[in-house]
Amino acid sequence: MLRNRQLSRILWRQIALSKIDYARPCSGILSPKPINSRQQCTATIKETYLKKFMNAVGWMDQDRTRLKLTGYVLYESVPDKVAYNEWFEKLELPDTFASWFIVTELHVWMLLVRYMAVDISSATGKKKYVKGDGYFVRNCIIEAQWADVGNRIKMLEGANPAIAKKQVTELSEQFQAALVGYDEGLNDDRVLAGAIWRRFYSMSDDVKAENVEKIVHFIRHQLSELDKIPSESLRWKPQLEWLSILDH
Repeated sequence: MLRNRQLSRILWRQIALSKIDYARPCSGILSPKPINSRQQCTATIKETYLKKFMNAVGWMDQDRTRLKLTGYVLYESVPDKVAYNEWFEKLELPDTFASWFIVTELHVWMLLVRYMAVDISSATGKKKYVKGDGYFVRNCIIEAQWADVGNRIKMLEGANPAIAKKQVTELSEQFQAALVGYDEGLNDDRVLAGAIWRRFYSMSDDVKAENVEKIVHFIRHQLSELDKIPSESLRWKPQLEWLSILDH
């Protein structure tokens, strides 16, 4: 694992654009005469097409821009705030890139679980999932993760571009499988423990059961803390503090 997290810090610049109402008649010195209805209609049409184009390239949808920034900031909270050394020492994990990824992956999964819950609606009396802001932020978190992982792999000593690409592909497949395993264990500690045993310890018979139990307790506690954060705060002002594995 690369200990200097600052080398892989994700940069993001939010674009702030002023809104112009092209359909509104101009007044004052620049336009002493009011615009006629035909001119106003033409201006409105131009505005509509312009907005469609700008939204297509993501320039004018400032809400989406802010949500994307939210996703990147949330991901950064993992490599920036998680005490990886505590995980390695407490759970007897090797201090390697693979271990770093597994720990990161688990924290990212918990973020995804919380943000997917944002889109669950119970307006009709029955819970129903509808893709919305939570789904969008979820994708941005994953996007930020792979950008970071790609940079870290490239910085590994003697990294070969072709090999690095293959490693990212393999990690992606493992990531998808891990998400499925963790999802299946959301409501069952035994299933969750099995998923942790597979992912963290490759189903080794030498692993201490108490280490798996610590991770299960950590997940339940951390998810409970994430659930306490209001959905509106998650959208616009997410402030997360990751719990320590030493307390479990």
